[in-house]
Amino acid sequence: MRLERDFIVIVHIVEDDASVRDAIAVFTHQLGMDPKGYADAESFFESGSPAPSDTVIVDLGLPGIDGTTVIKWLNALDEPPRIIAISGQPQTALYDVMRELPSVRIVRKPLTDKSLASFL
Repeated sequence: MRLERDFIVIVHIVEDDASVRDAIAVFTHQLGMDPKGYADAESFFESGSPAPSDTVIVDLGLPGIDGTTVIKWLNALDEPPRIIAISGQPQTALYDVMRELPSVRIVRKPLTDKSLASFL
């Protein structure tokens, strides 16, 4: 399955679990996107601000600077990218995050191609 677009979408994957990060990178590449992986928020921040046409997939449970902080930083940009949060936390724990960041889409782990593709 490839998504048809007139331009290449860069997908920034901020995920500390290398196997999850790699699986998302392979999947998004198969969809015709250009994945960029980061093991933590700090390395993502060092790479510079994403373009408004980019997508950022961020794990809420990052070590160090957490995913919620990353999302707040992204939302503070003049033109924020599309943001998808991923988390293995129970649904009840995610309610607080959803109230704090109502415009962010959250996909629960374990991820499936279908669940992730529906937000890309």
